[in-house]
Amino acid sequence: MSGARNGTLVQWNDERGFGFIRADDGERFFVHISDIGRIATRPRVGDAVRFAGRPGRDGRAVAGQVVILGANPVNPSAARRGAPPPKAGLRDYLRFGAVGVIGLLLLAALGLDRAPPWLAGVYLGLGLLSGLAYVADKRAAEAGRWRVSELRLHVTDLFGGIAGGLLAQQLLRHKTAKTSFAIATAAIWLLHAGLLASLLLGAVRFG
Repeated sequence: MSGARNGTLVQWNDERGFGFIRADDGERFFVHISDIGRIATRPRVGDAVRFAGRPGRDGRAVAGQVVILGANPVNPSAARRGAPPPKAGLRDYLRFGAVGVIGLLLLAALGLDRAPPWLAGVYLGLGLLSGLAYVADKRAAEAGRWRVSELRLHVTDLFGGIAGGLLAQQLLRHKTAKTSFAIATAAIWLLHAGLLASLLLGAVRFG
């Protein structure tokens, strides 16, 4: 790398895919995820980096050809072959179980005529919409493009897409490691499970 400089990643917005590097001489450089070499993990504040500095279009210094030192690179041949799937853990079974609970509660409420038929359409439609949002976010993360905001993912789940969102998280192995995201998802699931259980028991009625 011609004119390579060393520095530290001092600020990183994982959701939007950009941050700032402070070079060893103190100069700050803007960095976008698309300028960082592919690695097995996401960039993190404190990562030591090597990069080539250049002036950006708006005049601020920009880092290009960024290499995160000490990070495990993506193995292209292994990626093409397909890495062996990770072993299922408790959280994996819980996600599938949570989707099943939502489905069973909804079917039971519909079967006992305690929920309107259109509610099934809401869960199916928004579940599909939520799943597609997770797919888009996963692809954006892999390509270094702008991400789907976590707020948008949560809002879609909140308004009925929770089953599709949980299923997409599990099948895509996406948003499964971030504790704060998992807690918010669990709270949304509890809200929907409680609502459907209340419908089933007749504690809540439509109309």
